[in-house]
Amino acid sequence: MTTNEHNTLSETITTYFTSIDAGDLRTTMSLFSPTATFTVVTAGNVTFTGRDAIQAMLDDFITQSTSMEHRVMSMIVDEKAGKVATQQRYIGVPEDGMQRDMLNCNFFDMDDKGRIEKVLVWMGGGSPLG
Repeated sequence: MTTNEHNTLSETITTYFTSIDAGDLRTTMSLFSPTATFTVVTAGNVTFTGRDAIQAMLDDFITQSTSMEHRVMSMIVDEKAGKVATQQRYIGVPEDGMQRDMLNCNFFDMDDKGRIEKVLVWMGGGSPLG
């Protein structure tokens, strides 16, 4: 079995979302390559480069949320190109107590080991990231 088969890529991205929702940053970060980038396009193209920067950003996001859920509505996997696209609802409550319910799209590029190498995020509302 190769690392960029359809089911493997799908499982990696499903684990990405469920581990963030559970606050399991250790699992989340194990999915990223050491040189990964994470860009929030709708927050002025802010980019986090490398695991440490991505972990710090996600840690802030998790810490500043009293609850969150990512409901993946659709996922498209291109195993030949090592790419995954998702559309998901983010329902979360940050520290300010104002529930956010946003429709977002993420685009993932995977490396040859099946790890997340690049993430591009478009959010339908104010960004809780970055």
